[in-house]
Amino acid sequence: MLAANVGFLLLIQVIILMIICMWCFQRYAKRWGTALGRDSVEGSYTRVDYIAGEYASYVVSYLYTVNGKKYFGSISRPALSFGLRASIDENIEILKKEYILGKPFVVFYYKESPIEHWLNSPPSKLLIFMKAIAIPLIVLILGNAPLLFMDFLITHSPNI
Repeated sequence: MLAANVGFLLLIQVIILMIICMWCFQRYAKRWGTALGRDSVEGSYTRVDYIAGEYASYVVSYLYTVNGKKYFGSISRPALSFGLRASIDENIEILKKEYILGKPFVVFYYKESPIEHWLNSPPSKLLIFMKAIAIPLIVLILGNAPLLFMDFLITHSPNI
């Protein structure tokens, strides 16, 4: 009886693992076009600004369009990264030279959700792999933990 219960739990664990592996593969396959650079559009810088406050920073805003829908993004650089060498206006001018307003650049995006995007170069294959397995791995761990606990109880229960 004990061996049958442990075998049944092992079978459930193997089935869960197979389902999670198929889920990971599906998520990875959907993101593969992004890693190869197939899903990309042209974007442009729209604004360079300074945001004051406790965590003061310079913000470069940009715009890109996917399937007729506009998406906005921003790059933030802490004010301390410029040091004390220049005023706010001078730092904004430095950024405007680096991020020329209206200048086009390439935006690589995830086809299922274009809000997930990368600028100028596609994401690495490792990053795509990690994004594909993150949620399924958490589900695997949380779904398998109770089964491991039950396995422990069954194997360590006194035979009556």
